[in-house]
Amino acid sequence: MVAYKAASVQRFLNAPEPRCRAVLLYGPDAGLVTERAAALAGVFAGGRGGSGEIVRLDDRDLGEDAARLEVELRTIPMFAAKKVVRVAAGARLDVPGLKALLEGPMEGTLIVEAGNLRPDSGLRKLFEAQPSAAALPCYGDERTISGMIDQELKDAGLGIDAETRAHLMTRLGADQALSRGEVAKLALYAAGGGRVTHNQIDAIVGDSAEIAVEGFVYLVSGGDTGGAMREMARLDAAGTDPSAALSALARHFIQLHRVAAAAGAGQDLDQAVKSLKPRPHFKREQAFAAHCRRWGAARLLAVLPMIQDAIRRTRRFPDLDRAFADRLVLALGQHKGASAPS
Repeated sequence: MVAYKAASVQRFLNAPEPRCRAVLLYGPDAGLVTERAAALAGVFAGGRGGSGEIVRLDDRDLGEDAARLEVELRTIPMFAAKKVVRVAAGARLDVPGLKALLEGPMEGTLIVEAGNLRPDSGLRKLFEAQPSAAALPCYGDERTISGMIDQELKDAGLGIDAETRAHLMTRLGADQALSRGEVAKLALYAAGGGRVTHNQIDAIVGDSAEIAVEGFVYLVSGGDTGGAMREMARLDAAGTDPSAALSALARHFIQLHRVAAAAGAGQDLDQAVKSLKPRPHFKREQAFAAHCRRWGAARLLAVLPMIQDAIRRTRRFPDLDRAFADRLVLALGQHKGASAPS
């Protein structure tokens, strides 16, 4: 079956190929992989009200019984019309054995959940080559998070405007499942109010990832290359996708450019900072204004394409995302506009 691009994954999830009997979901966002695997298992099991059976397996199950996966997939379900087997990829998921399994008859549908796989991964190549299988990359981006926010709040009977949604997105981490939990918590907090507000978001939503990402973008715009590189390493170790950190960096530099351009057109710079939506945290406003003065509108405009290019590269080559992020931080640190930390 043809390898799927990230942009076409949602279409597959909504309407899987009829001949597909095995699916690999992989990517750096474990929460997104798990959510999509659960949704797909529900579709294969017959949807809402379906009588399908869903079996979960992991490395411990395969260690206790090496033939367990084959038995589950070859055995006709006794008390259900359909069977779906979800298995977490681990050391005991043997690719040659899995190949033999996929080439034979199966009574159930297989869903494999994996982490970020390189293009030359044996598991990924197997699912991309099998005519009755599919390999689905799971890379969260702003559109994914935005859609999740709208759906969760809609289900809770709440509305949110574009500016408030943008503010909420800056406070969510990189993990889709954790972000969904934060939005669900917000929905409970705001229940009965009709619309979500900035104050409600500030009161209930936020984790260490949001604070760390904000620190990272200010270190970059402030010219502290060493500090920014160390913060990127901490973000990576904590599970924050480098592309998510770079997306936050892009939003930050766009805001810097807006203020610098307004100041260049004659508007008071401090007033331009205060008029931003969303407005920087009051503790950051002085640093934000200082970074606008350091860079200037022309230099900020010149580096915006560099940041966007780095984001595209991290999404096209996720196995090299950290390298692209580090290279961008170094390039921005060497730029004339970032000559010294504030």
